[in-house]
Amino acid sequence: MPIGTAATTMPTVASWILLHVHATVRQPPKNASAVAHSSNNEKIYASLLRQRPPVPSNLYVYCADGTFGETPRVLSMVDDIILFHAYIGPAFPSPKPWKGDFFIYRSDSNRRSLERLPHPQGMIGRDDPFGIFPREGDSYTIAALLPSISSMYDFELHLFDSETRIWSRKNLTVGSRQERFKVDIPINISQILHHNTSTVITLGGSMCWVDLWRGILFCDMLSEKHALTGVPLPLPLIYYSGDRSKILGPAKCHRSIAFLDGCTRLVEVNSDVSIAEGTEFGCGRTEDWTITTWYNNNVHNNSYDDWHPDITLKASNIILGNHSVKLPLGLQYLFVSDPTICMNNRDGYIVYLTAREKYMHSKSWIIAIDLKKRKVQSVVLSGPVPPPMPRIDTNYCTCSISKYCTSTSTGIMQEIMQVHFPPEKQTVMRSVQRMTGRSLHRKVNLACTFHGN
Repeated sequence: MPIGTAATTMPTVASWILLHVHATVRQPPKNASAVAHSSNNEKIYASLLRQRPPVPSNLYVYCADGTFGETPRVLSMVDDIILFHAYIGPAFPSPKPWKGDFFIYRSDSNRRSLERLPHPQGMIGRDDPFGIFPREGDSYTIAALLPSISSMYDFELHLFDSETRIWSRKNLTVGSRQERFKVDIPINISQILHHNTSTVITLGGSMCWVDLWRGILFCDMLSEKHALTGVPLPLPLIYYSGDRSKILGPAKCHRSIAFLDGCTRLVEVNSDVSIAEGTEFGCGRTEDWTITTWYNNNVHNNSYDDWHPDITLKASNIILGNHSVKLPLGLQYLFVSDPTICMNNRDGYIVYLTAREKYMHSKSWIIAIDLKKRKVQSVVLSGPVPPPMPRIDTNYCTCSISKYCTSTSTGIMQEIMQVHFPPEKQTVMRSVQRMTGRSLHRKVNLACTFHGN
């Protein structure tokens, strides 16, 4: 099939999962997993344990013949297709992202499979911005868009066709550039002058490489030319503060984007932190934090004027309420990051945040906030981050899936619980299963905007 043929099946009900970017290294049950071999012929097993948000879902990866030199990492997920990277061998004193293998895991129980991909050309590795473009039937294209050294508007597009199993590469130039900044950009936020991909989204016939501080690069996947078009995002709120001593942090720590029912929504979270003299960076006390949203009903119009401010809400004005999982501090005093727009809420007013007692703390929670009602909807304890992975940013991706796939059966769920959870936790998991039991035997639609890495 030509690379530009898109899948036409459209979902009628949206569903999603919040997927942990770092896989759990543990042996899965044989009838709930798929197997493949690494480039060194080690046997690799993989399985997906799905949960209803805000409870995170986990990819389980296991090697019977060796040891992972680093924790396997999810790079992208669309429909039931998961792209992940795994390296088996001795740990390196410094990261070597081009080492290891790329795998495609299909989580649909009707066609569960695991396959190793040929390695891409050149030094492309796990830290590069990958996305998946599903096509008719079981076909798909994997794409990575890398900046070129020749110009800020030149890029290299790496493509893998699942039918030919061949990687290809082409040079692209942004044909329609995003609208120019309407203000002079100060040096403290000068990183927005160049595109640095934060997240990759599959949207209709396009793939979008998004710099959450700067703008979106739309790539037409239905054309052999793969035309690139730039679209701006609102300026970071730091610009309007007037404080030129503040700098931008990692974009995914502060912002998230979603395309919901023809409307593009953007969310940004910022903290008011007091730092005592002599205190290291990030070790101050959070006094309050603010969450701000925008919407755009015509994002392809390539105009800053189409972005409209929507809600601005301080944590001190949000009702916490009573929840079975308790937070150690008042809501406004928590360090929050990684905002994620709920994919089931079509108006985009439910947002998930990762909360910690302080910056880089090992323990974290996921809180769901209803911005319209100004209240916390739910609180769950987050999964542990494998050492030595970062304890801020890049820990989860929201996974939206654009066509139907059958979820794991009850019997397999029981076996997964027996393997992955100690006896004292299995009772809790069975309660969760009973609550979500209606979805265990029907077709569900999962979705994936990538928010990892």
